[in-house]
Amino acid sequence: MKKNISQWAVSTLICAVALIGLMAGTARAGSVFSVDKVDVDVSAATTIEARTQALAEGQQRALEIVMKRLVRIDDWPRLPPVASAKDIQNIVEGFRVSDEKTGRGRYIARMSVQFKPGPLRRLLRGYNLPLNEDQARTALLVPVLEDLRGLQAWGDHWWRQSWLAQDLNNAAAPLALPLGDMEDALIASPEDILIGSPEKLLALNERYDTQTVIVAHALADVDGQLGVTAYIFNADSSDVIVRTYRTGGAHGDMADMAVAELMSVLSERWKQVAVVASDEETSLPVLAEFSSLKQWVMMLRELEAASLVQVVDVREMSSRQAWLDLSYIGSIEQLSANLQQRDLELVEERPDDGLQNDMQVEGLPTGETVEKPVIEAKGTDNSEESRGWRLAVRQTGR
Repeated sequence: MKKNISQWAVSTLICAVALIGLMAGTARAGSVFSVDKVDVDVSAATTIEARTQALAEGQQRALEIVMKRLVRIDDWPRLPPVASAKDIQNIVEGFRVSDEKTGRGRYIARMSVQFKPGPLRRLLRGYNLPLNEDQARTALLVPVLEDLRGLQAWGDHWWRQSWLAQDLNNAAAPLALPLGDMEDALIASPEDILIGSPEKLLALNERYDTQTVIVAHALADVDGQLGVTAYIFNADSSDVIVRTYRTGGAHGDMADMAVAELMSVLSERWKQVAVVASDEETSLPVLAEFSSLKQWVMMLRELEAASLVQVVDVREMSSRQAWLDLSYIGSIEQLSANLQQRDLELVEERPDDGLQNDMQVEGLPTGETVEKPVIEAKGTDNSEESRGWRLAVRQTGR
């Protein structure tokens, strides 16, 4: 990302660089432009032909997955056919292959494909498709299986395996599975998790650096039927998703269907909030407040990582505040949600809510101030009082 920083602030930022290595970053998810766990199995006249065909098919399937990931499900019928990509090599950044197996005229492998954001974005924008390039905050997914043997939360079972088989890390709404080790078992029992014990869920959130726990309860006490209930617990609210599958088949097969549907529901909920219709930029003056130089560096790093923020212009700066111009895409509500994913809080305030008219700038003689820039967001009604925007580190309560 491009940043325009005033000359007198440069020396402060140079000094701050030394702090970056000391900062412990919050665990992040993967990338919506990466697709993992693409299995290929192709037979041909020769093993070389089978491998060539498998790698091509794997990249095409990955492209279809990533395009569906970037747009809402209602827009899927408008997606370009994968075959219409004139040169898929111009869209693919690279790929990795693992678990290769070869035989006479046969090739089996698992692929991970990374796509180039720019070319892929231009391809989809050419079809006038609103896009989501940001991920929701990673949630902790705890699979709890209930069958004739009772409740199972930790250890290995087919319900957990169905989740492990998915590309959880790169989804629009990414998920992390707990280790399921002895420490997890000591923190919470299956019963504690299923009833949503606040203390136990908080302890799991603290261990895995998450803020939301999703308890996916699979009830498999009847042959040919699977009941799935997903309980979503976070600090602000809770929710539940209920599904029942009656195929007459094996529980494991129905589990794969359930996992795919739940991941789709969670991703679509996020995309309804995060999808951006165009790349048109808006400028917003913001007063950033921070408690230390270390926190200021963290704010800059998170602003750079926020997908909707295009340019950060540092106009003025003091030891505890900085006036910024943020250029962003999307709506102001989407920008606020985007920044919350980076633990930054964007708050709208009127001038009489406490915004200071002047600001002491570090490095100026005592008593000298710089005039505060006028803070009117573009597009506001000039007949109303001008509003200001504050940016601060979000208090997560953890």
